Amino acid sequence: MEISPMNLLNHELIGLQTEVIRSSDPGLVSRSGTIVDESRETILLSTTDGALMLPKANCTFDVHLPNGDVIRLDGQLLQGTPEDRLKKHRLRRW
Repeated sequence: MEISPMNLLNHELIGLQTEVIRSSDPGLVSRSGTIVDESRETILLSTTDGALMLPKANCTFDVHLPNGDVIRLDGQLLQGTPEDRLKKHRLRRW
C-alpha cells in the first residue's frame, strides 16, 4: 500500500525526509533530515551535521512523502511505539 496523507500514521516513518517546523526547543526548529529510527517518545534524524534525537511530543514536523506531498504532523500524534500507533489510529471499517 502506497503512503498517502490519509494513511501516514499507519505506515513506517523510517526513510522519510522530515523537517522540524515548531518545537519547544528553538534550537531544533528548521532542522531537517531522514528519519533513521523511532522509539516511543523520540525520532532519530540523520542530518548533515550527524544524528539528532528529537522528542516527538514537543515538535511539529513536515514529513515529505515519496509522491512529493508534504504533510504537517503534530508530534503528539506520533506518541507511542510504531506498533501501538498502528492500533491507535487504525482506520475504521464500514
